[in-house]
Amino acid sequence: MEEAEYNDEGLKKLLAKWPGRVGAVLVAVTLLFAGAGAVRWRPGRRPEPPRLTKEAHGAGPLRAGAAEVPLILPKHAPVAGFPRLSWPDHGIRDPVAVRALVLSEPGCSIALVSAEIMLVPGKLGHAVERAVKDLGLDLVLVGATHTHSGPGGYWDEPFGERLATGPYDPELFEAYVGAMAAAVRVAVKTQVPAYLSVARDRWPTYARNRAGSHEPVDGHLVDLRIRDQAGGDLSEVIVFPAHAAILDLQNRKLSGDWPGFLMRAGHGVRLYFQGALGDQSPHLPGDAPIPTPDVYARALDHHLGSLELSPGDPWPPLSMASADALLPEVELGATPPFLRRMATNLLYHLMPARGRVSALRVGPVVLLAVPGEPVAEIGSRWRKAIGPDAEVVSLMGDYLGYIETSEHIAEELGETPRTYYGPELADRLEAALQAAAEAARRETEEK
Repeated sequence: MEEAEYNDEGLKKLLAKWPGRVGAVLVAVTLLFAGAGAVRWRPGRRPEPPRLTKEAHGAGPLRAGAAEVPLILPKHAPVAGFPRLSWPDHGIRDPVAVRALVLSEPGCSIALVSAEIMLVPGKLGHAVERAVKDLGLDLVLVGATHTHSGPGGYWDEPFGERLATGPYDPELFEAYVGAMAAAVRVAVKTQVPAYLSVARDRWPTYARNRAGSHEPVDGHLVDLRIRDQAGGDLSEVIVFPAHAAILDLQNRKLSGDWPGFLMRAGHGVRLYFQGALGDQSPHLPGDAPIPTPDVYARALDHHLGSLELSPGDPWPPLSMASADALLPEVELGATPPFLRRMATNLLYHLMPARGRVSALRVGPVVLLAVPGEPVAEIGSRWRKAIGPDAEVVSLMGDYLGYIETSEHIAEELGETPRTYYGPELADRLEAALQAAAEAARRETEEK
């Protein structure tokens, strides 16, 4: 009895001291993390001039070929676009596909691929390039329509799998690569002499800034129309900035959202690419919500029909240049400030250190292909810096996250929580885009 009382008393003393000891441990762990977070484990990335990696210039009559390949997958795929607890699709709401356009002149050949998926990880873009390497194309650019209801399973990256595209599946990955490569090969084989017509416009009433009414609305539109010598429609390229997320998290069926409907209503094989869409959402005149993707697509298609295209040019300027930029350090905008240094250290080798941009001169337009989601203000700054012929094309060839202004990042506004890199990202990509655009504009020898 005495021993039991003694043990009870000892236990009481130990428990009395335990909260203080737990507190001390928590303080020590917090200090440890704070100290580790303040230490730079990895070398910094000082700015350096962009490197021009490739350029090609056409000098002759235009040839073009286009193809559409249904995206038929070997198994059920995750519905990409939103974080989910359960990923597999519940069927198909509307068909999704891959579309390719090949433009060539002696000295330059370019393939553009528009896929009804959310984004293009670098691994996927590079795999498609390797799959068609034997074709000898100067540039193969894979872009995503950014549908938030398309099939996933192709991003082999822990954060991307859980937050965007669902569990990675090698079999699905190969299916995407195969469909994209097949579309390019058919487009190459079906090339014929062609004419290029172009229209550019602004449609601010068809987009809104989701960060608030005080923020800019982009609305820049590009329409490239390619016809054969008999006047028949071969293909069309549409660039316009608005998120493809009319179908929300509740949708569990695969769909291309509104870009899918827009492409199926096109002239020939219509390819759609996003503009500076980072903070842009679909909108229709008036205040009523957009009921379904097909309603928005029909409104855009109707407006496209009112555009005045330039006369067909059988010998338009065609050139390309790519440049490589050293990216700033990883700085996840959603990370609390006291943990950002630690996150930078841990993610140093998990995120790309370099980014590739390309400039495509197609007739009177220079398309600026970037591997991320620039906001409207960044798109405006790039156009002013690079020239009035420049237009931004997003989500091309890789994915570097959102590209926000340094001012918004400093104040943690706008799309900052969705950024992967620090505030220097926009400036570094701009320098690379300028180098690529300058090279693409170089005059070739007299034709």
